Amino acid sequence: MFDYKEMKTYWWLFLVSGLFSLFIGAALVFWPGKTLTVVGWLIGLWMLFFGILRVVMALFGGKADGRWVVLIVGIVGVALGIVVMKNPSETVGIIALVAAIFWIISGIIDVFRAITDSEMPSRGWVIFGGFAAIGAGAILLLWPAATITVLAIIAGIFFIIDGIMQIMAGFEIKKA
Repeated sequence: MFDYKEMKTYWWLFLVSGLFSLFIGAALVFWPGKTLTVVGWLIGLWMLFFGILRVVMALFGGKADGRWVVLIVGIVGVALGIVVMKNPSETVGIIALVAAIFWIISGIIDVFRAITDSEMPSRGWVIFGGFAAIGAGAILLLWPAATITVLAIIAGIFFIIDGIMQIMAGFEIKKA
């Protein structure tokens, strides 16, 4: 279990990450027809920031049993984010697959963590956010022929939900 009192110092990372997710989500929902490069770069940037947040959680979140899993997800997020940001136009063809897999894995981990950690603040919201991530990933995997506009809108909705969840988590951790 994570020691949320130790994470209190880093509550603002959740707030920043949440605001960043809201910004990306709004841009994707309201301007889905923009270039593939911009969409790819934004998703890569989010993966990078989300990965960094997970690494910080794993390293400074107390003595949780499953911290290594969160650390691995964080490292994968950082690596994928860098790759996608470095080559957004070349990687846009696999962005849907990468995002889908990343969302499904991180969603499963969030749901599992929330179910097993009785001290987690706002467990219900974390479970909801985890299922939202799993759902967004599943839609992208099951509908591979989706246009970039559909991908952008689905991703945007997910980012908005994720942003709200992270902001709420930040304030809950701050109160812990």
